[in-house]
Amino acid sequence: GINRPSDMCGRTISYPGSPGPGGPAIVQTMVEADGGNCDISSYGKYNGGFYHTDAIKSGNADLATLIFWNFEIPEAKAQNVDVDFFSLKDFGVPDFCQLVLFTTPDHFGVMKESLRKLVLAMRKATGIIHRNPDLAREHYLSYVGEAEDEVGKSIQIATMTATLPAFPNDNSMSRDYYERLMSWLSSTGQVSEETNSADVAKYWTNEIAW
Repeated sequence: GINRPSDMCGRTISYPGSPGPGGPAIVQTMVEADGGNCDISSYGKYNGGFYHTDAIKSGNADLATLIFWNFEIPEAKAQNVDVDFFSLKDFGVPDFCQLVLFTTPDHFGVMKESLRKLVLAMRKATGIIHRNPDLAREHYLSYVGEAEDEVGKSIQIATMTATLPAFPNDNSMSRDYYERLMSWLSSTGQVSEETNSADVAKYWTNEIAW
């Protein structure tokens, strides 16, 4: 079994983008942070898209990357799959699973005022979610529809319960965050040194985040 990150050495990984370098880079970093010593070429690779529970349940993979504790974990447990997770940030991998807004410099210049209004609307919605999670849950279910079966309903409830408190009030991102992320991407061979040397200010701004 897999009881700690070093146990993932040489296992088959389910990850979108397989057979690209992302999955093994994540797992190898975590293995090494846990004191393991593993040949990065030893990992099996499986691409089942984002159907990670299916990959584990079917035996096509031993573990999965790019899973979310607030979705795949409740989903798997609702299907009686014995799973748990290791947090990326606890084992050397930058916490890169952030939802960000992106556009071109030209569009940003033209649409800055509209984009600022969008960010303000997101901040207002986050406040409502934190103050009145029942209302947020009601709106969400009215939009996506309630699951028809009991397993689906239990997944929806567990996912919403885990997700609603996770929305941040602060929409800004630090320069240190991106420099650390780019350094890791470069050291694991996922981007070139030229890409890593790009100034953060060229691709990220907090100008409309406050």
